[in-house]
Amino acid sequence: MVTRLAVKKVFMQTFGCQMNKLDSELALGRLVRAGYCVVRDKSDADVILLNTCSVRQHAEDKVFSHLGALKRLKEKRPGLVVGVLGCMAQKEGRKLAKRFDIVDLVCGPRRIADLVPLLGKCNGSGPVVAVDGDRRSGNRAVSFEADRAVECRPMKHHAYVGVMAGCDNFCSYCVVPYLRGAEVSRPPADIVEEVRRLADDGCVEITLLGQNVNSYGVGLEPKVTLADLLAMLDPIDGIERINFVTSHPKDLTRELCEAVAALPKVCEYLHVPPQSGSDKILGLMKRGYTSKHYREMLTMAREVIPDVEIAGDFIVGFPSETEEDFMRTLSLLKDAEFLNCFVFKYSPRPGTAAAELEDDVPDEVKRERNQRLLQAQEEISLRKRRALIGHTVEALVEGPSKRDASRMTGRTRNNYIVHFESPGNLAGRLVTVRITAATPLAVTGDVVEQ
Repeated sequence: MVTRLAVKKVFMQTFGCQMNKLDSELALGRLVRAGYCVVRDKSDADVILLNTCSVRQHAEDKVFSHLGALKRLKEKRPGLVVGVLGCMAQKEGRKLAKRFDIVDLVCGPRRIADLVPLLGKCNGSGPVVAVDGDRRSGNRAVSFEADRAVECRPMKHHAYVGVMAGCDNFCSYCVVPYLRGAEVSRPPADIVEEVRRLADDGCVEITLLGQNVNSYGVGLEPKVTLADLLAMLDPIDGIERINFVTSHPKDLTRELCEAVAALPKVCEYLHVPPQSGSDKILGLMKRGYTSKHYREMLTMAREVIPDVEIAGDFIVGFPSETEEDFMRTLSLLKDAEFLNCFVFKYSPRPGTAAAELEDDVPDEVKRERNQRLLQAQEEISLRKRRALIGHTVEALVEGPSKRDASRMTGRTRNNYIVHFESPGNLAGRLVTVRITAATPLAVTGDVVEQ
């Protein structure tokens, strides 16, 4: 039997959404407190953890590819522990360990709180599998961590804060409600306390997370809404900016928009995915709104929140989507004038209602529609960013640019990416930048005030 009691070095690779990034950060925090050391190179690690996503087949395929590569590494180092965490672990369960004999641990998203003792059970005698049986049992396993290790935050000045978990919407294409469980809201006092601790640790910006963040408050007594929570967080000293993602169109209320407009620290940015502009497709998706309702929601948000920018998501090639359906989607994208837009080709997710429908849109048609939407959004994005040339904006600096280390990267309150030259690292600082150039993805300028 191979003993792993002396395992101390851990490497984490994260796939998918911000919720997965937060789960990874909190998991690493638990491991650090238990005596592990986080390393940046998997070849140095005693434990390699992949925190996975199952929203689309492409995300799963990337994990399968990484596991194939890790097989060669484990052949050279038999004592290496390989763990698969998150949504894909919950979806595949023991089948994942059977398919890849190098996997020592399979851990669903609501069992990550038990990661330290689970790794302690990885002793070479067989895979350890920890997943929830169903949505009802999943509720008991929800854990919202507040005491995190500051060194595990990718950016000292920014932190994700989980305010709710799970989803009750059951959109027909989406596997998340089955993998993340039912909606559970975190008590507001716990959130306020965590944000205060983050501020004491040097954090100046927080992003509140939930699969459907604007339904926050489900199950809480007395009743509390996301607007109420924002009002509780806004006065906390040290915090300069507050964001939240992702919002569901049917739950975006005037009350919430008024809170965004009224509270000084809450940023003027909303991510509200429409997914389609066709009422027929929206009905098949079980989204709970029409394209008319979505357009009215956009109008309301822009009337209530000055300078708001809005981002969206679309799925193309959903079963039975015709060219006419797609043109309605293209029309909505053009009319919406999104700051950014993420476009995905439909892929059936086993266990969802849509998986029972015939996937009848050819892949080449999906690709072509995907490109048409992206091209239309690129034109909008470039036009919006060019409109900033000659103006000054306030940006919170994130750190050196990934493409050019001589430049710094920051974001405006409404989520424009800003690049500028700087003689030093200004991460976590607010700077004023005069914009001189623009691309569809970002603007570039010169610092005029720090």
